[in-house]
Amino acid sequence: MFSSFHELQKMYRYDVKRKTFHIDIRLDYYRDLYNEWDYSPLHRRDMDMDLLEFIEECSSEIPLKFPVQINFYLPKKVKNEEIEEKNIKGMKNFFSYTLIKQQRQRRRMFHSSLIYGLTGTGLLIGAFILKTLFVNESAAILISEGLFIGGWVLFWELFSFIFFKIRTINSEIKNDQRILNACIVYHYI
Repeated sequence: MFSSFHELQKMYRYDVKRKTFHIDIRLDYYRDLYNEWDYSPLHRRDMDMDLLEFIEECSSEIPLKFPVQINFYLPKKVKNEEIEEKNIKGMKNFFSYTLIKQQRQRRRMFHSSLIYGLTGTGLLIGAFILKTLFVNESAAILISEGLFIGGWVLFWELFSFIFFKIRTINSEIKNDQRILNACIVYHYI
């Protein structure tokens, strides 16, 4: 991450009027946007993984309070407005699908967190009850210790979801939402 706004402006063009950072990408052909093995229609193709990683990395370096514009620079000889429109639609579809997958993953994490929390609480309550009812029986002590360990392991998993994993996926969702809303412009040189 860049330490200052000025350092960020050295890496990315900044439009003062629109308060927008530009991610500039030079391509030779339209097909460079997509996975070379994917022959689906343009509006359903998977993006090239290196390009996708580049766009997501650039966007993550720019603070979320700034919108981004993605600029593709291609040779004049390949200009085709119909393909250009299909590519923009395809990129929007791709990021829309990615966003839906991430939101689904976040819901599953919340669901798992709830299950871990309830199960962990049940195990800890069971261990406490077992330990207080059967004070001197070795089998009960052994089982209650196992329940305590299981309960704390589930609580650790719950805390891991809450403080690490969900935070990461929320950040990815915000970044991909910004990319989905980005203005995509083609320039021909």
